[in-house]
Amino acid sequence: MSVYSSIAKHFFGKRSYVPVNSEETEDNERDNKGLDRGHAPKTEDIPTDAYGAAILALVRDVPRVFDPPDAKEFELGLWSCAFAGALLLVNLVLQSSILGFVYYYVVSLDIAHVQERYRDFRARVFNSDGVFQDNLWETYHGRSELCQIAMWNRPFYYSVLFCWSLVMMIEIRKSEDLIRHLLAVPLCRDPREMLIEKDEGQFVVAFTRWTRFWIMVLVGVPKLSICVILLLLGCEWLSATIQFESLVMNTVAMEFIVQLDEILFEAVLPQNQREDVEVIDFLLERDMVSEIELTRRKSRSYRKSLFYLFGLLIFILLYAEYMQDVLPTEIRFIKDKCQEVLNTNFRPLCSGWTWYLRGRPSAFKC
Repeated sequence: MSVYSSIAKHFFGKRSYVPVNSEETEDNERDNKGLDRGHAPKTEDIPTDAYGAAILALVRDVPRVFDPPDAKEFELGLWSCAFAGALLLVNLVLQSSILGFVYYYVVSLDIAHVQERYRDFRARVFNSDGVFQDNLWETYHGRSELCQIAMWNRPFYYSVLFCWSLVMMIEIRKSEDLIRHLLAVPLCRDPREMLIEKDEGQFVVAFTRWTRFWIMVLVGVPKLSICVILLLLGCEWLSATIQFESLVMNTVAMEFIVQLDEILFEAVLPQNQREDVEVIDFLLERDMVSEIELTRRKSRSYRKSLFYLFGLLIFILLYAEYMQDVLPTEIRFIKDKCQEVLNTNFRPLCSGWTWYLRGRPSAFKC
């Protein structure tokens, strides 16, 4: 019995939408018994964004266009394909172009600015033999600007990179889960077997070979690629930030690009198509496994999370020390000098306790 038949028969019970011949009766009963013992098909969410709309169009609407049951279904399928296709195209073009614009018109300019500051510092504070001169540092006019670069404070710099990488790790894991689910969906020959409906919900139970190919090409690979590029671009931008307060704003600005597919989904698609995307899920057949194997799978999920975490830490270390091309790592040697500058020139004149405990005279002193 096919995987599609097994899922559909269990899901719909005796009133299955899949015809079953008499030779399969014994196999069906055995499959249903196994499924009733806790091996029912599991559902996995399809993302509610431009990529999810594209998946729905390829699975449901493209077959309706090429093999419509009536003229009304053809018209609805054509509209849905047009909106989903245009939305996916606009999303990919916008995300790709914004990534390019951010690099060429924002990140590269910040990198050039930071490197100019550092070159001026090396030219004015070091002697001809490349030795740091304390007396020249005391009179160096660019001390305050140089000490606004975050890279000299390595704990702070690493913390910022870690937070940004965590944000992008969420998106990368979502993309990896989506690709894994796409590969787990079984194949079928008839496009009409890709989708089943029950209780106002739609479930993807199979793909034709070409449908899976185009979903991987148009959805899976671009989504993961944009996440990886955005991770690297964000680290580059944060490394070139010329003021501490700009770090938070730059992080928020980069996250906007990540959410662009969801913004377009909410702003462009009609409500009925958004609702269709929200109720569609993958319906995947579970293997009939023992409790021991189930425990092993849960253990593997913990190991997978640890793998992501340690991989993230290794990436941050390699990027900060070897991959980034903003400034040499030797900038850390001015840590004590910059900390002294910040403590001297960038500290509040009065604390909160001053105002509340010392009375009005303290206001004139501050």
